[in-house]
Amino acid sequence: MSNILLRETIFEGIIVNEAPLRIGAGRADTLGSPIDLPVLRIEYAGNSVPYIPGSSIKGAFRSCAESLARTRGLDVCRGLSKMTCMDIKGYPNQEDIKLGKFIEDRLRSGKIEEAVEAIWRGACIICKIFGAPSYSGKVFFSDAYPASIKEAPRTGIKTGIAIDRRTGAVYGRALFRVEYVEPGAKFKFSIRCRNLPNYALGLISETIHLLNSGFVRIGGFKTHGFGEVRFEDISFKSRDYYEAEEMKKPLLRSFKQFNDEADVEVDLSGVARLDEDGWIISEDPWKVLDRLREAWNNAAFKS
Repeated sequence: MSNILLRETIFEGIIVNEAPLRIGAGRADTLGSPIDLPVLRIEYAGNSVPYIPGSSIKGAFRSCAESLARTRGLDVCRGLSKMTCMDIKGYPNQEDIKLGKFIEDRLRSGKIEEAVEAIWRGACIICKIFGAPSYSGKVFFSDAYPASIKEAPRTGIKTGIAIDRRTGAVYGRALFRVEYVEPGAKFKFSIRCRNLPNYALGLISETIHLLNSGFVRIGGFKTHGFGEVRFEDISFKSRDYYEAEEMKKPLLRSFKQFNDEADVEVDLSGVARLDEDGWIISEDPWKVLDRLREAWNNAAFKS
């Protein structure tokens, strides 16, 4: 299944920061720079502009998805270095062999199918969706660049002070100047998914909903009120490549025929249409996301 394209799904839209946004580039190394902590920039269309790297968006999505999965009672890893399923779990029925080592050995021996089965049986839902060492995930986040160069994001500077956590007092000469993206900036983004069942698309949709509601934030300085965002111009499209000729309406079949018993069917009639190339195109994107969220909530996971 991993080497066969069964489904392609794309979420696209605009990220708008409702609060100051900070994706840091580390400490400034330019002598005499008025900013201690600049924002991350890239040369884009001939200008040096702030942007949101896909890794930052993915980090926010993965962290939120972990919390949502735990709420459903699912056993998921933390996804941190040396703390993924590959590092902390043993292969089923061979607990003395770490899952990652088992998969690596199978890959080196050319036993691809055994490696895929090991991931399917041993990894948690979050690693299966977002990836882990030795395993590429099924969802890919683009860097989010300014939606319009003519209206490039503006930045501001905030002065902060460092606090000694032990004493609660201010460190001597501890002033620092932090650069941030001012509220109202717009960034284009896309999320591309490969072979994700409906409940996994629902998990991504649930995370989009929570980000849009302000419950999940992006970037640094979150405890200072930074990182609240919302979405504009959200779009969704998906195409199934198996049994595509049988498609008569915008229907996302379940992946039960591929031994994913937790999945459920999602009928998008009334909120999406089927185009001549077999793509399901959203006409009411937020209602599409709501139906996918229901698929996540209705998935029949084994306890």
